Amino acid sequence: MRTSIVESIRQLGRGRNFDLWPLKRAAARGCRPSSGAGGICAVLAVTALTGCSIHPLVDDVSPIPTEAIVAAARCELRLGLVHQVEVWFADEDPPVTRFDPNTIGDKTGGEDNVKLLHKRFPNTAKQDDWEQYMDIAIAYEWTFDITETNHADASVGFRLPVLNPAGTVDVGAGGNANTTRQAKRTFKNQDTFKGLLTQNWYNFCNDINRSVEYFPNTPTGRPPFEPQPERGLYPITGSIGLARAVTSFLKIAVQEGALDTFTDELTFTTAFDGRVGGAVTLAPVPKEFRLVNASTNFAGSRLDMHKVKISMAFPKARATQKTEKQKVDELLNDVKGGYELNAQWRAAYALCVVDARSREDDFKLLRLDPPEVTCLKSTDTFYPRGNGRTNSLIEGHRFDLLDQRVRSELEKREKKRLEQRGSGT
Repeated sequence: MRTSIVESIRQLGRGRNFDLWPLKRAAARGCRPSSGAGGICAVLAVTALTGCSIHPLVDDVSPIPTEAIVAAARCELRLGLVHQVEVWFADEDPPVTRFDPNTIGDKTGGEDNVKLLHKRFPNTAKQDDWEQYMDIAIAYEWTFDITETNHADASVGFRLPVLNPAGTVDVGAGGNANTTRQAKRTFKNQDTFKGLLTQNWYNFCNDINRSVEYFPNTPTGRPPFEPQPERGLYPITGSIGLARAVTSFLKIAVQEGALDTFTDELTFTTAFDGRVGGAVTLAPVPKEFRLVNASTNFAGSRLDMHKVKISMAFPKARATQKTEKQKVDELLNDVKGGYELNAQWRAAYALCVVDARSREDDFKLLRLDPPEVTCLKSTDTFYPRGNGRTNSLIEGHRFDLLDQRVRSELEKREKKRLEQRGSGT
């Protein structure tokens, strides 16, 4: 490090431009004991990290890559789900045996394991209840917001001899540079309980038959799956408690009249800060123009903010959430007992609402329409509300199902008529 400073000073003395890059290159190469800067190697590591990245990424400092963070979190949630199924099996009278909680969402011999469960254990909970739980949808939203700030400054001092009157003049110069880089990565994904409780997911979480280009989901690298350890320095890369979250949701769900949605919002912040500086003082030579001192300082900081929002929703909403006194009798009758809705729509809708509320809290600003209203249209853009079998696909109303089928049949006939006209038949 010191060598780079002196070299830059010598270049300036030879009439060349003062170059700060040798200092950064020295930081990137690392310290050697002979450089005399061994005591600041740890700080230099952070400074080099914040100073060299043009596009700041999570993977620059994270002990595991982004895709591994997501995979580990989903497998952690799956672990809590499997544990809860084990509890349900043990609570039955008689206890359920010969069924693996890890693969209850799979099929055996072409038939769903849930149906086989009720054939062999008819006294278990209602088959409809099990199917409702298997259809629970999970929506995730991930945000990685990274801000890097870098500061560099340098100063030089010269001593200029003056002949008349005899003496010297001290001249100084300096400069600084400040840069800020920011990157924000946001993405969403979804699961269902039934999809997670399969052999494929068991193999994935336990690193069975995985590609050679994968980061192990479990610290041991072999079955059984274990969550990543809790990491205080970079919490998002360790266990974030999704196993406990799904357990809490299911324990609330079994309470009478509590079948609804569940949302969790987790925020983790990690800050790095580093600085390094150096100064050189040279003895002046009488009656000659010489550089006598120089100094440089580098400072870098990085703020990583990670947010994970998860939403879990049953496909059946409580009627009290959908009815109003002003609704017509037909609609009131339609929602008795609750809507049968697309669970993915419900999970995405709940996630949109909690995200909108979070934005209102961040900006201290309320929207004209509440999130419960604005999120209806945005969620409809990506998912249908109903299933198209027991209710209308778009709106989710049972009384609209017949009209939907009639419209669909008319559209098919019209399309067929136009095709026949186009072919001249």
